[in-house]
Amino acid sequence: MIWAPGQKLRNNSYEIKQQLGQGSFAITYLAQNLRDGKNVVIKTLDANLLNQLSNEERDRLKSGFADESRKLAICKHPNIVDVFDTFNEGDLLCMVMEYIPGDNLAKIIQPRGFLPEKEAVDYIQQIGKALIQVHKQGFLHRDVKPENMILRSGTHQVVLIDFDLARKFVDNPVSSRGNLVDEFTPIELYSNSATQQGRRGSWTDVYSLAATLYVLLTGKLPESAIERQDNNKRLIPPQELNREISKLVNDGIVHAMELQPDNRPQTVEDWLKELGLKTAGISLPQLLWAQPLWAKILEIMGVLALFAALISGIKDGTDLFKDWFPDKSAPPTQQTPSSSTQPQNK
Repeated sequence: MIWAPGQKLRNNSYEIKQQLGQGSFAITYLAQNLRDGKNVVIKTLDANLLNQLSNEERDRLKSGFADESRKLAICKHPNIVDVFDTFNEGDLLCMVMEYIPGDNLAKIIQPRGFLPEKEAVDYIQQIGKALIQVHKQGFLHRDVKPENMILRSGTHQVVLIDFDLARKFVDNPVSSRGNLVDEFTPIELYSNSATQQGRRGSWTDVYSLAATLYVLLTGKLPESAIERQDNNKRLIPPQELNREISKLVNDGIVHAMELQPDNRPQTVEDWLKELGLKTAGISLPQLLWAQPLWAKILEIMGVLALFAALISGIKDGTDLFKDWFPDKSAPPTQQTPSSSTQPQNK
């Protein structure tokens, strides 16, 4: 079932304008928010696909999509598409996201051939920060590629979109070898065996992010992981295709695209550091707002207690300072009977 232009959703809150795309299990629509007139993007599960699944797989997919919607709603970051509403339309859960005007990076590099290193690395750093936030929530994107990065019109800001493949570190029933793979796919995503599922982690998205940088800097697709493994195909270092690429960036890409997960940088932050990028402020789990509520409360109480101790100790500290470092220029104070420290006889 495909929604037609003009169809109203959620009690006339949204109106479908056109279909934007169709992924492995979700359909994306451009719609208008009839309450404020702004354009939005609505994603929902593909009803035709759901009808092809068993009851168990269907329930699992619906549950996973619902959980994904809740999790993505808290992945607030300037370089992640904003999810601000969810609702049910019949049996389908819908996710409402901001509409981002602009082109994806795949379209941007087509007329230019490739991008200068400084520009390409800047885009990758932005998406890297977004992925750190996604990973902090316990998710993998698993579809990082230029097509899923939009350069916001009139700015230098890139935004990570198309989260219909973003899931927890568990597999999805519709993921199988051959239907979710391309030159950006690491080897551990080519099979749904328990062994391969256990090999997935943040380094999985590191591989795809490095492959994206490879394309941005060369205009060429890297050799796929499965071809490299099964047919011993060689990954051509990007510097051989573009001599303007620095050795630091070239080596960083090759390292992050190692076939075996254990041989890659284990986190996006590690890889950004390897590229010589500043990572100050990227370690999100250490930020106050990223901590659990109980940790926030304890930390705030500790800070308040510290301030109270400091304030109460100001006078005592001042007096102690005066005892240690008396003002020699001040005349000695004559002690009067009323100020004597000797006890008064009565």
